[in-house]
Amino acid sequence: MASASAGKEASLKDATLFVNVPFCIEAPRYAHGRYLMGDGAAKRKYLEAVMREVASLGDVLEGKRVVAVRIGGGSPSVVSPDQLGELMRLIRAELPMAHGAEMALEAIPNTVGVPSLTGWGQGKPSRIELRVGAIHLRDLDELHPPYRVSDIQNAVLFLDKFGMNNVSVSLVYGLPGQTEASWRQTLRKALDLEPYEVAVSPVSPADGEGLAQERQRALYEVAAALLGERGLVEYAVGRFARAAGESAYVKALASGADAVGVGLGAVSCVDGMAWRNTDDFEVYCAGSDDPEQVVRDAAQLDDEARAVLVARRALCLSEGVEAERVSAAVGELSAWEAEGLVVCEDGRWRLTSEGRFAWQWRTWAL
Repeated sequence: MASASAGKEASLKDATLFVNVPFCIEAPRYAHGRYLMGDGAAKRKYLEAVMREVASLGDVLEGKRVVAVRIGGGSPSVVSPDQLGELMRLIRAELPMAHGAEMALEAIPNTVGVPSLTGWGQGKPSRIELRVGAIHLRDLDELHPPYRVSDIQNAVLFLDKFGMNNVSVSLVYGLPGQTEASWRQTLRKALDLEPYEVAVSPVSPADGEGLAQERQRALYEVAAALLGERGLVEYAVGRFARAAGESAYVKALASGADAVGVGLGAVSCVDGMAWRNTDDFEVYCAGSDDPEQVVRDAAQLDDEARAVLVARRALCLSEGVEAERVSAAVGELSAWEAEGLVVCEDGRWRLTSEGRFAWQWRTWAL
């Protein structure tokens, strides 16, 4: 009986689910997107709308299995812990979840404590993505987050106490005034927290602030060398993990899983059809479970567009992508090759050293 069930699951197509919770305490510096600073009533109203949309996904996910869920956006951990736990329980109950599917929740350090972990625990998150930014004091001040170094340390202690050990720590490099010495200090202190993964990303060039591109690239290379020395392998661009610490969500997307987005402005691409949800808060909350009200810019991708999308996702992985799989995107790949960003060897396209940094630096990710 178990064998038949396993065979049936293996025949389903993989899908990922991203849930956008755009609320935060204050809009983060050096980040892009729409952030909301609503009160408790607005947060409850939004989470209720998100849960209605989740419950309506039966047709979208027919013939598929959800292998990874990521709840991110602004700072999801600022909303009610009990509601987040309820959301995760609903996802597990209503959607076709693969056995052992990852349930990742993004959190900021000052929201991690006994009340929040008790609430989140109801939904059994299997991965916590702790958004740290910096640990060096001057660099952390530049980010101006609503937490301090002590909050970061306490968050990790609480997570360990509650048995949530699969922790990813995200850091930012290229901040105005950041030096190689301050970046190394942040990296070392992050490693002292013993995370399963360290993810690094640059200050976006769209900010018009931060260090120059070449200086940012040097900091990226410092991270790669230092983290590599400590046994963390760069399995995807900017993501360094220990064994079993890799993000199932990142790997599934890069491997060709369909992407289902839930929430305000969320983007989906399923069976070659791409669409995004409305950015209007009131419209979304009123009709989250009605595609006719909330879906915008729906389009069927042609073969070339689908191949380019596959290539852009797959190239983030260290092993690259089989050339045959993205043959329809050869024109786009050849253009990137001419820029020195990719190379085709042994039947696989891979990012070059320059390409790995460009994948992060360019807001369009190649």
